Amino acid sequence: MHAILLVGGRGTRLMPHTSNRPKALVPMGEHSLLEISLRRLRACGFTRATLCVSHLGSMIRSAFGDGSQLGLQVDYCVDERPMGTAAPLLLVPDWAEPAVVMNGDLLTSIDFGDLYRRHVAGDAGLTVAFQRHWVSTGVGLLRADGDRIRRVHEKPTFEWNVCCGIYVADPDVRAHIPSSTPTDMPTLINALTDAGRPVNGYAFTESWHDVGTPAHYEQARADFLADPDRYLRLTPSPHEAQRCRPELDVFFLDEPVPGGATIEMWT
Repeated sequence: MHAILLVGGRGTRLMPHTSNRPKALVPMGEHSLLEISLRRLRACGFTRATLCVSHLGSMIRSAFGDGSQLGLQVDYCVDERPMGTAAPLLLVPDWAEPAVVMNGDLLTSIDFGDLYRRHVAGDAGLTVAFQRHWVSTGVGLLRADGDRIRRVHEKPTFEWNVCCGIYVADPDVRAHIPSSTPTDMPTLINALTDAGRPVNGYAFTESWHDVGTPAHYEQARADFLADPDRYLRLTPSPHEAQRCRPELDVFFLDEPVPGGATIEMWT
């Protein structure tokens, strides 16, 4: 199985931790963020990883070489200019089968192998990994048609489906990526759906951190150091957090409000 990791970003939001290193190499104890991802992929059965490098890419090459020290075949492609999170896929060599595609600034204990198998068994050219988050408004909401109140919801909870920067892509999705302009994954997803190409979702509950800011980095680092095996091994840790649907009044934000009514906040 093949994985493609996007590790070319400058990490400007993560300063000062990225003042002299690419963000994929920020340390999490004795391991770098990228090393943890590669070890996790290997534990899940992946044998090849393509690293899409740009900013300080030579440091990443020096750290991982051909990947043999991790039991992986590691190869590289180089973004000569900022290309977004989708356009670097145009540069990946020898890509003929589905591959996991992920941002390089993530810390996660997702089962990459299960994600991959679910994609292969499905009917989509792209599968998007996501997590469900629930946010309470803390205030009451009115459902109204003009001046007519239809319903009151006291402090409801909204469900958000959060894209986690982890995908499985068929190589032919590259036909929907323009070669002349930088393109991000959301643009590719919308291009596929606009073209009638199925895009599937994969909900997961394992740990996930977007290591994009100093505060998020410290949270992720503390979580990793508290239980490294949770991220380095395939067997779930007994401490693995599980998210359960609360027994609350839940709104699904990607669904229209019935009858075209409006929702207004009240206190």
